[in-house]
Formats: sequence, structure tokens, C-alpha cells
Amino acid sequence: MLKAILERRFNRRLTKEEFESIAKMVTDDIKFNRINFKKCTSLHEVLNIAEISLFILKKYKCA
Repeated sequence: MLKAILERRFNRRLTKEEFESIAKMVTDDIKFNRINFKKCTSLHEVLNIAEISLFILKKYKCA
């Protein structure tokens, strides 16, 4: 379900590897920056973190 939401938001299909990388990056970000500070994370924030993660993934994948 999350993959489908992300694909609609990014307007492109995600490979299994891309989705797994994004999911790991988002999970790590939330664990470090939110759970440790006892903050809740909304779906909107998760999608924003995923968008930033995809940008980083694409930028450094081509480099």
C-alpha cells in the first residue's frame, strides 16, 4: 500500500530495490529523529521523508 502511495506521489514506478532503500532510509530517519525525541510521525511527514530519500537515492546512484 505504501509503495502504491509513493508511486502515485512520485508519478513513476519504483523498483523493489528502490522501494526497499527508501523504506530503510525513512525508517532510520524516523527512529533517529523522531522516536528518540518522543515525537509522533504523521503519514504526511512519512511521505515527505520518503520524497527526500528518493531524491538522495537518485542523486547518489548516478554519481
